[in-house]
Amino acid sequence: MSSLGQRLKIKMGMESEKERKKRIALEKKDRDKHRVYNEKVRNPKTKLDKQITTTEFKSIFFKEATAYFLEVNRQFIVDESNKTFLKWISLYFTNNLDFETETNGELRKGLLVYGDCGSGKSSIFDIIQNISLKYNLKHLWFKNVSVHDVITDYNIDGEEIVKRLTRGNIHFDDLGTEKLANSWGVREKLMGRILEIRYNNFKKHGIKTFVTTNLSIKEIKKYYGVRVADRLYELFNFIELTGNSRRF
Repeated sequence: MSSLGQRLKIKMGMESEKERKKRIALEKKDRDKHRVYNEKVRNPKTKLDKQITTTEFKSIFFKEATAYFLEVNRQFIVDESNKTFLKWISLYFTNNLDFETETNGELRKGLLVYGDCGSGKSSIFDIIQNISLKYNLKHLWFKNVSVHDVITDYNIDGEEIVKRLTRGNIHFDDLGTEKLANSWGVREKLMGRILEIRYNNFKKHGIKTFVTTNLSIKEIKKYYGVRVADRLYELFNFIELTGNSRRF
């Protein structure tokens, strides 16, 4: 995706011919990459996917989490703060009915993971996305999207962003920290509207939404209002990740 400055230049017609050709080539390369993967995912004849047990998932997750944190010179540590959380995540993403028994949740719903800054919420979804790609587990696939990028993109590209982000399985990171969206002078809490539309598409098509946030459930209700908060109970399983920041 083009940077904010590049997209403004494009919109204002100030892009040079050299810049335009380079952009088109990069966009084509990116589209081709995603098209190949999406074709494999959607083609029932492609032996891309496989189901794995919860035990297998835990083993893969530990391996990939260790590698993920090693890249930033940190250790992946399982302790009393995240042990139960990681167990539930493993049950959920392997469609294990024990998840419903232990959490009183529902596998058909998405996940809303809340907790303090630095507890590892976002990293968990990065790792699972990596596992989906590396091990060809298409049923685990979802897009990772920062809510800050949602607002920036919407302020430039408008309603096309809403259409794009209300389809398919998506993880929205850092919910509740985004600025108000601004389109033609109309300011709104855009993520609230996106969640409402995704709720409707969840009921119609079964798409899943994943959210990570530093807000409590009470704070989410206060920020987005009763209408949005009421739908979240049907859209999500709520799981808290406790513990202090692991960034130190």
